[in-house]
Amino acid sequence: MTERIKELNEALPGILILDFVYLLIGELIIFLAFEEPAKIAVGFFAGVVYAVFCVFNMSFRVRKVVYGRADSRRTFILGYLIRLLVMILVFAVLYYSDVGNILAALAGMFAMKISAYLQPVTQKISSKISGKGGKKGGEHECDLNDVDDSL
Repeated sequence: MTERIKELNEALPGILILDFVYLLIGELIIFLAFEEPAKIAVGFFAGVVYAVFCVFNMSFRVRKVVYGRADSRRTFILGYLIRLLVMILVFAVLYYSDVGNILAALAGMFAMKISAYLQPVTQKISSKISGKGGKKGGEHECDLNDVDDSL
């Protein structure tokens, strides 16, 4: 499963782990800080699930443009519209069914941004822990430490 996710985007496993950690920390804070945490926790969970959906949607779109040679403008606009409609749908379901807090969902949606910013740091830490070392250069696994600087 992890290999299939890496085929889509090699950064995805790290991003998904960070999203899961963000979810756990957020839910823990919600249950410790609020007297009635149920609606807030549901909203936060819905936001993180939306963030994971967005990460996969964007990865599919980028892969389609880069490797499938699709029309980039049309593909990215369609992807944006799909993500926007799903976000509106999530907010509408939370609001009209009154099962979750919309502001908590918005906070959960920040998982995508936080994991995207932290992924390079966690990648560097995990490569040092696993002993792989060196900077990797993209999906072709060339070691950038071996590149001649005389160019």
